[in-house]
Formats: sequence, structure tokens, C-alpha cells
Amino acid sequence: MRDLDLSFRKGDSAFHRMDPFSKTLFILGISLAAIFNSSLYVGVGIFVFAFTCAAFFSGVPLKTYWSFGKVIIPFILILSTVFPFFYGGQLSVGSDEIAIRTPIKDLSWAALGFGALLGLRFLAIGIAGLTYAFTTHPTDMVQNFARKGLDYRLVHAPVLGLVLFPSFIQLGKEISTTQRIRDLGQERNPLSRKWIRIKHLAFSMLVLGLRRGETQAMALDIRGYGAHKKRTFMRPMPSTRAGRIFGWTVFVLAAGYLMFQIGNLAGHMQWDMKL
Repeated sequence: MRDLDLSFRKGDSAFHRMDPFSKTLFILGISLAAIFNSSLYVGVGIFVFAFTCAAFFSGVPLKTYWSFGKVIIPFILILSTVFPFFYGGQLSVGSDEIAIRTPIKDLSWAALGFGALLGLRFLAIGIAGLTYAFTTHPTDMVQNFARKGLDYRLVHAPVLGLVLFPSFIQLGKEISTTQRIRDLGQERNPLSRKWIRIKHLAFSMLVLGLRRGETQAMALDIRGYGAHKKRTFMRPMPSTRAGRIFGWTVFVLAAGYLMFQIGNLAGHMQWDMKL
């Protein structure tokens, strides 16, 4: 569980010095470009760009990224292996020459390229998302988006959920272990036993969420949050001009590429699945 701690890491890297809004533009740009991309070369380029940002500009060791990658990559490999069987000419990512013959369907190089492109898409978005999570403090996120005019409650609620998520996972693990030790529902059929365990787990997690939320609300109330602009102090939010330029540049380039792809793929969308 320690290896899968998706939380902020202290540092002074280029991404740590960027404000959360600029990093949001960065991850939106990566996501838009990756999702609407129709070229293997561009897919590789997007992945290499996201990987370079993570490896050299986030200040987070690659070992930390790998602790999540070794969990995610098997699922990506499964998707990249299964989706070529659904290829029906959505993208021109290879020749129509048969590359592999299987009892289910003969796969062309284009079909295999379709699966590889899907894998690159998930890898690029995944590594960009981890970079955002590792370099963005929840307090900075709330403060930055609140200053942009978003309602504080709308911003704080998902951030609080992200902060408490590791606690929920740990609680679920402990409850699951306790249920197995007590042989909860062993006299029932497997489906009913699973339902009983999930019901107890959901109730416990709900109680924990309400308790943590109430504690957070009381802490803000005690500190007089919102009572006066000088009453409550928040940590200085990082922000650099270079970071803002970088975030907007990535987003604008991705938006331009998106418009190009929409015009290029009109009536021939890449995610249409055909058997």
C-alpha cells in the first residue's frame, strides 16, 4: 500500500513551481492530443514528451512512477491485445497485409498498429496524470481554482476525496482482512457472501468519509475560514511565468491538432468498433 501512495511529493522542480491551472492545461492538452491522434509516430511523440516531462522536470524518481506503472501496464497490454480484433479500418496505421493468423480473426499490420496506438494513448495520459498528482498540493489546487471564480465547495469536495482516497483504500484492506478472519458469510453462497462483505465495507467507508468531512469542516470553522481575508492564511501558491506559458502552449497546440484531426476524420471516427 505504501508503494501506491498517490499523493503530493515535496520538491522544487519545474512542475512543482507551476500553478495547478497551468498543469491542468498541460494534462488536458496531452489528453486531447492522445485521444484524437491517428498516427503511430505522433502517438510515440506524445508519450515521449509526457515521459520526458515526468523524468526530467517533475523531480519525482522514476521508481515512484514505476510503482504505479507495474499495476497499470498489464491492463494496457490486455487492451492493446484485445482491441485489434475489433479493428475495422478506423485508422491508417499500417498496411492491410496479414501479420498474424488466429482462430478468431486474421490480424493485419493496421490492426496491430491500432492496438499499439491505443496502448500509447493510455500510457501518455497515465504518466501525465501521475505527474500532476505528484507535483500538485491539494491546498494549491483549491486556492488556484477558487481564485479563477469556481465555487469553493465544488473545488474542495473532489480534492478532499483525493486526499482521503488512500485512507479509504487502507480501511477497505483492513476490513477485508477482518472479514476473512471472522469467516463472515461462509455459510452462504459465494455471491451472497460477496454482497455481505461489500455492504459492510461500503457502510464503514461512508462513516469514515462523513467523519473526516465533519472534522475538516470543523477545522475550517475554528480557523474562521472566509470570515475575513486576513483571518485565514494559506500556503503561498507556486506560480511562474514560464509555467503559465508552457501550460497554455501545450493546450493551444493540442487544441489546434484536435481541430485538424476532427476535419481529417470527419465521418470516419477512430473509435468506431467493427467486428
